Order: sequence, then C-alpha cells, then structure tokens
Amino acid sequence: MGNKYFKTRIKELREKEGLSMQQLAEKIGVNKSRVGMWENNGSVPRMDALKKLSEFFDVSIDYLLGNDDTSFLNNENKKLNSLQRNLGKLNEKELEKAENMLKAVFEDIFNDEEDDDDDI
Repeated sequence: MGNKYFKTRIKELREKEGLSMQQLAEKIGVNKSRVGMWENNGSVPRMDALKKLSEFFDVSIDYLLGNDDTSFLNNENKKLNSLQRNLGKLNEKELEKAENMLKAVFEDIFNDEEDDDDDI
C-alpha cells in the first residue's frame, strides 16, 4: 500500500502549478510513468527524487510524506522555508555570521517598532 498523503499532495502541488504529469517529469528528470505511480499508487520515490520535488515545489519532504500537516504554500512561509533551507547549507562559521547579521537586523526592526509605539 502506498503513501496516501504523498499521492494526494504531489497531485495537488502539480495541478496548482498548472503542470501535466509529463511536464513535471521533465522538470525533475524522471519518466512520466514514475509521476503516474506516485499519484495513482502513492509510491514514494528515492531520496534524490524526493529532494528534487521538495525543492521544486518549495515544501518540506515531511510535508510531502504526510509527516507534517503544515503547508508552506503561502508566500510568507515560502520565504521562511527557503531561508531555513539555505541556512541549513551553511557550515558552523557561516551560520554564526548569518545569525549575527539577523540579530542586528531584528534589533533594528524591533527598536523601530517600539519607537513607533512611543509616538502613539
């Protein structure tokens, strides 16, 4: 028995993008029959194809597999998901640098909000 979440979510995501099975297959480098197996049988692909699907649709692998019910399909969360994925690619030193930069930005943003509240 296949994964019912994967089966449903792949089809929904593909249709939301306005793609045929053939077009999706071409975009991620698999055969159309493979996409058909995913959508009709819930067959879960190998990790390399799961990663491609996750990146293409900008959702987590956990979401595709039904382990996470949170959809990252609204624009705000797409940005957060993309940031998180890119931060995950950094080494420890780069991550520390990014963290310091974000702290400075957040400090500036939140101080501005507090200043605005004082004006009320």
